[in-house]
Amino acid sequence: MRFLRRLLGRGEERPAGGEEAFEPVCPHVTLVARWDSADDIGKPEKVSSFICESCQTSFSREEGEQLQATEAERVRSLEAGRPGSQ
Repeated sequence: MRFLRRLLGRGEERPAGGEEAFEPVCPHVTLVARWDSADDIGKPEKVSSFICESCQTSFSREEGEQLQATEAERVRSLEAGRPGSQ
């Protein structure tokens, strides 16, 4: 329906009370490795890409390894920025 509203030139509807819609940010902590060949499965050096199980975003091998290396830090920073956390 959003596509039709944009196509027909109608304005975006805002949530009641003037609040902005909140879209949660995926922390990409559940990355699943993908291999090009069945013979390569289980060999970390042969990983071709990673896919986040939560949002289905695909990452290159380098991006996935970098996300895994900084996983704990990213989760802590997201938790600290959440409303109601100390």
